[in-house]
Amino acid sequence: MNRLGNIPQHHYIWYLLAIWTVFSLPSLGLAPLFDYDETIYAQTAADMMHLGEWVVPTANGLQFFEKPPFTYYMMDLCFSIFGENAFAARLPSALFTLFTAILLFRFGRDLHSPQFGMAAALIFLSILEVGILGHAAILDAVLNFFIAGCLLNYFRWLQSSERKHALWCAAMMGLAVSIKGPVGAVVPILVIMADRLIVGDLIRTLKTIPWLSALALFFITATPWYLMIFIEHGIGFLYEFIVVQNIGRALHPMQGHGGGWHYYIVVFMVSVLPWLAWMPYLIKSWQGNTREPLSHMIRLALLWSVIVLVLFSFAQTKLPHYISCLYPAIALGLTAAWFHKAADFSQLRNMQRATVFILLPVALALMVFPIIYPSLTAWVHHPRAIAVLSQDIQPSFFITMAGIALFAALIYLWRNTEQTFALHRFIILGLLLQSCLIIPLGTFAGKLAQAPQSRIAETMQSLPKDMPIYSYNLNFPSMSFQSGRSYQVVLNQQGIQTLQAERQTYGLILRSESLQQLPWLKNVQATIDQGGFLFYVVKP
Repeated sequence: MNRLGNIPQHHYIWYLLAIWTVFSLPSLGLAPLFDYDETIYAQTAADMMHLGEWVVPTANGLQFFEKPPFTYYMMDLCFSIFGENAFAARLPSALFTLFTAILLFRFGRDLHSPQFGMAAALIFLSILEVGILGHAAILDAVLNFFIAGCLLNYFRWLQSSERKHALWCAAMMGLAVSIKGPVGAVVPILVIMADRLIVGDLIRTLKTIPWLSALALFFITATPWYLMIFIEHGIGFLYEFIVVQNIGRALHPMQGHGGGWHYYIVVFMVSVLPWLAWMPYLIKSWQGNTREPLSHMIRLALLWSVIVLVLFSFAQTKLPHYISCLYPAIALGLTAAWFHKAADFSQLRNMQRATVFILLPVALALMVFPIIYPSLTAWVHHPRAIAVLSQDIQPSFFITMAGIALFAALIYLWRNTEQTFALHRFIILGLLLQSCLIIPLGTFAGKLAQAPQSRIAETMQSLPKDMPIYSYNLNFPSMSFQSGRSYQVVLNQQGIQTLQAERQTYGLILRSESLQQLPWLKNVQATIDQGGFLFYVVKP
């Protein structure tokens, strides 16, 4: 079917590990951690380790109930080995991306063949958003492993009727809840119910679940932290975590992260590259309600993907990574469709050429990016964007070289449409696309976006330890994470007036547009004025 068959079976895991190592580890720490999400999680993990507080998460000295601490523990382990840096903060995400690939390999091997498992694992690793999330110090790559484990054990339970798979399904669901809250149970339950309803087998399935053991395992794996923090903080925690962070995100856009009904359609089309042109082929492969394993896998993959897209489209707070738990489904669905009925020559040619047309603008944009970058400030109008782009930081011509490499790969794909090596070529194209975007472009974007915060952090580190530092109506955790120092957020002018009345020297961080609210600062020389950020050392 493809070149995967040329790999000795006992080498599959090592081959998978080698690909993950080459395309993940060297680039993991190249870009600085991005505000807000990456740095708030890294700062929370660092605070927990420094304070020896393993139950109540804190960030910059304040309680942070937004997410359970499981991922913070893993970050702390990495910090203790590699130091408090971007590489260590992102390593748990990279590792769980690998674990998910191995999970898909083992599942595919048992379902069909080692070649099937290897294809599913490599398709998963080659999806654009999977590579990006594997380089991000956030919770989703970890969460996605447990959601995938839950649903794949559900599938194996249906196929084999073995009780152990039902129990593993419940345990994985509980662990998913312990990673990120109720979403870890909501997604699997909706997918399972939809799969059973569509074949008219929901009632019989509910009767065969070993409820007592399954519920016991779910609560054992899901609730320990919630119980401990509820005992310590009571109703205040429940309100913040359940009402604000979960129900509130569903009902209202939070932190400016909103979007229309089409938001996740656009996100999906971009994030699933280079496999977007294969989606019609996957949909056409659905053969109704058959119980044959590969057909059932295709159906489950499609239901899994559609339910995630619809569920998060209804939620009012939207971020691209919220739908990322569907990528294991896409990898398995495409693999099942390919092994069930390989595409004919005309289908394959159309998919390859459509992919070239989709990615050609990306390659061309990379090629000319360093040339057109100086003129970008004329195309943007938001003051913050102008301030960031106006910094004296220029893109490397490695971005152009990445565009040339991607362009060459697309030309090769256009000229070679033999069926034999189609999966092989698309997997390589996907890994190349990730590398072209993450390494040169992602590193440049990180340095550009985080340069002011990094410079402020260096200054904070050099100030006397007893000098208090405040920020005016902003919270950028990267500054506390990089400097190892906390700052206090002051929300209004009255708070600043109180500081002035105390007659002591202090540091003050603010955005440039906030300067008009504090006009007296115009007579004070800013220590740092860069990228839309100001830092003052204010003396009495």
